[in-house]
Amino acid sequence: MKEIQFSTSLLFFWIKGKVEVDNRFVKTNLSNTFLGFIPAGKDQQNIPLKNISGAMLSTKYFIKPIILGLLMFLIGFGSLGDSFVFGLILLILGVGIAGSGIQTILHIEKSGKTDLISVPFFEKQKMQLLNNHIHDALADDTDKTDLNLFFDKKSQ
Repeated sequence: MKEIQFSTSLLFFWIKGKVEVDNRFVKTNLSNTFLGFIPAGKDQQNIPLKNISGAMLSTKYFIKPIILGLLMFLIGFGSLGDSFVFGLILLILGVGIAGSGIQTILHIEKSGKTDLISVPFFEKQKMQLLNNHIHDALADDTDKTDLNLFFDKKSQ
C-alpha cells in the first residue's frame, strides 16, 4: 500500500489530505473547510481500481486570486511606512493569496465522472508520485486479467 499525505492549502498548510493506493482501491481522505481555513469534517472515498479509467495531472492558474493577492501585496507595501505591522500582515496575506492562485490538480476519471484533488503548487511532486502510483496500480490490475501475459511470464 502506498500512502501520500499532502497539504491542501497554501496559507493554512496544517490542513492535510491523504490518498492511499493499493492493488484494489484508491482511498481518498480529504479535509473539508469552511471559508477555506475552518475545518469542517472530512471527505472520504474508496474508489475500486476497476472503476478508474485513468488519472491526469495539470497545473492551473486562477487569475482572480493572483490579482487580488498582488493588489493586497502592493497596498501592504505602500502602508509599511504608516503602520509597519498592518503593512506586513497585508504583504504576507497578499503573497499567500497570490500563491494560492497557482494550483496543481489531479484528475481521477471514474465511471464517467472526474474527481479533482487540488493542492498548492509546492505539492506538485507528491501529486506526480501519486499519479504514477495510480498508473502502476492500473497497469498491474490490467496485467492480472491478461492471460497471454500470464502464460508468457509462466514460461520464462
